[in-house]
Amino acid sequence: MTKIKYIAHSSETENHEPHYLDEHIRGTYFQARRFSHTFDRYGITAIAAIAHDLGKKSAPFVQYLKADKKIRGSVQHAIGGGIALSSIMQEVEDERIIMAAAIVAGHHTGMTDLRTVFTEKIPKAPQYLKAIPDLSRTEMQIIKDILKRFPRLPLGGKSDSKSSFAYKEMLMRMCFSALVDSDFLDTERYFDYGKSKKRHGGALSIQQLDQQLQNYMLELRRKGQDKEINKNRNEVYMACREAAKQPLFFRALVVPTGLGKTMASIAFALEHAKRFNKKRVIVALPLVNIIDQTAKKYQEVFGKASVLEQHSQLSYADDKDESMERAKLAAENWDSFPIIVTTTVELFESLFSNRTSKTRKLHRLTNSVIILDEFQKLPIHVLAPIFQALHILMEHFNVTAVLCSATPLSFKNTELVGNMGTPVEICKNHDQLFVGMKRVEYIRVKKPLTASELVARMRKHPAALCILNTRKDAFRVYREAIRQKVNGQHIYHLSNRMCPHHRKKVIEQIKEDLKNEKSILVIATSLVEAGVDLDFPTVFRTMAPMDSIVQAAGRCNREGKLEKGTVFIFELVGGGMPGGMYRKGTEQTRILLNHHGTAALHEPWIFEKYFRSLYSLGGDDLLDSYGITSLKPFSFEKASRLFQMIDQNTVSILCKNYQGEDGQIERLIRRYKEAPYLTKEWYREAQLFAVNEYVDGSFFKENQNQLEKVSEGWYIWHGDYDMKTGIMDMDEGGD
Repeated sequence: MTKIKYIAHSSETENHEPHYLDEHIRGTYFQARRFSHTFDRYGITAIAAIAHDLGKKSAPFVQYLKADKKIRGSVQHAIGGGIALSSIMQEVEDERIIMAAAIVAGHHTGMTDLRTVFTEKIPKAPQYLKAIPDLSRTEMQIIKDILKRFPRLPLGGKSDSKSSFAYKEMLMRMCFSALVDSDFLDTERYFDYGKSKKRHGGALSIQQLDQQLQNYMLELRRKGQDKEINKNRNEVYMACREAAKQPLFFRALVVPTGLGKTMASIAFALEHAKRFNKKRVIVALPLVNIIDQTAKKYQEVFGKASVLEQHSQLSYADDKDESMERAKLAAENWDSFPIIVTTTVELFESLFSNRTSKTRKLHRLTNSVIILDEFQKLPIHVLAPIFQALHILMEHFNVTAVLCSATPLSFKNTELVGNMGTPVEICKNHDQLFVGMKRVEYIRVKKPLTASELVARMRKHPAALCILNTRKDAFRVYREAIRQKVNGQHIYHLSNRMCPHHRKKVIEQIKEDLKNEKSILVIATSLVEAGVDLDFPTVFRTMAPMDSIVQAAGRCNREGKLEKGTVFIFELVGGGMPGGMYRKGTEQTRILLNHHGTAALHEPWIFEKYFRSLYSLGGDDLLDSYGITSLKPFSFEKASRLFQMIDQNTVSILCKNYQGEDGQIERLIRRYKEAPYLTKEWYREAQLFAVNEYVDGSFFKENQNQLEKVSEGWYIWHGDYDMKTGIMDMDEGGD
């Protein structure tokens, strides 16, 4: 009897042999084992790899591959492997089979809640897939052998059942990720071997990267002046080097702004990776504008071939050189780059997602150092699930987490880090660093200021930055500054009503003016507070949460050129205020400053009082507003739907009349009009020229006649775009 050669994929290219199923299963299996061997000692990924495409043995799928016109998805196959595995469950009682069946069932459409796989997906599968177990006896025997060869999963006792389930959930996510990535890569190798080859090459090893960094820092010290700030920077850098030699996987680096946290933290990560078998460093930051700056710095030190920058506003469309092609491919699965710079939104929404496109990269988190920079800006409403996930990654997946901040935080508040224990401080003398680094004097303005009075005060200083709580206030003060403008003075506005491409150009011009000691006033929202490398002698900050005030002060006398910079804390007459925890944080800051005075902002103890009082206001669900940690185990679909880092619904609005470069916006709109569907690359490129607006905000509600819907969550703005202030107009009433 002739053995049937089943086909996994067929190409329409002439003389291209079919991709036979046994070859595809073998290729996926070996790659999946390579990806998962450090965390899956139980064989779950191996079982899933053997079973994942067994549904392609069905008669309808065989016929589908022979058809001239193929309608993708018209013949189901993914659940076929789950049916084969469920038949093994009748002979062998082993939860690894249950987990593998769920992984296989979702390897195209996404991870489904475990219960749904066995109560809905398998029972309701097409009749033609019920024959898969009989057609797959060889593979089923291999799976039974794997079950014997690999150890069973540990049984969780009653006392730790919650943590046991949480670990098994994460294990399933990682196994799913390894399978999906392996399946994609093996399929890609068949269809486009040239593309597959582009994924690799050029990156330095962890050892080489560390040597590169040491050479760079040596040269920096050689050129540096013998200033106090440079001595402090070197102290922080050496503390990171020393701390990295210890096998402690939960660390905190809390040091004042301007002490080289960006380079010191990567020094810790590379030294630690060398010693404890870590494969990559993942740097996650809260804001896109910080990422751009951080990635450029790392690329300058380590080269573009070793640093992947990934965020929603990075487009590869106009850069076709080989390194950018490789970066574009690596953004799908974080392969082949030892340093990843991304957003906390991308990191954690991927970690809780059930979608294949998001979860494909998750297995790259294992055996890594994760640096959470400006971690105090993680959204409070999802802190509990975030830190539960980090705890499991550290406990079971050889991950080291480093919490970085320029805000003195008390880790005695268990709410900050959930139940995962206190991170060990890298800089033991960080309290002294904060006391010693008094580069600014805080002055509280006694009476509330009108916009006119505020601008008049700002004009007394050759260069001043003013940060306000809302876009409406920033626009109002900017208009007043223009009204009072004197010859030779440059005035800039910065808010997220300006698209990212515009903001970036304005920030570059501001830096140039500061470098050339021009007379300059900048009126901005809080988007400049974290990670934007500006250095003003004077900063005005409207009353805000305490950590925001300290972050604003980080833009003042940053390089220590003055004996003291000045930070004015003021109230604006008629000023707006965001709601929620921002408003509560501002109220607590006002109370504490009324009682202790502004000098206390140099003392670490004031922040312990601040955060303790702030968290006490939040209620029981403060840290897990969506109840994610209370979901039934293995509720992947529900967790994915509920978990949102940004807790308000926003839409992206492409600014048609922004005067961009080289007709990019016109090309984007033309592609939108002509293309049958919009690609990920279209959205990524369009984000550079888009602003985000709240669906329930006044701007979105009141300007429907100027908005053209492109797709779910995307619009084109046909209204005016001001090259100074963006899409905000004079009658704008929202914040």
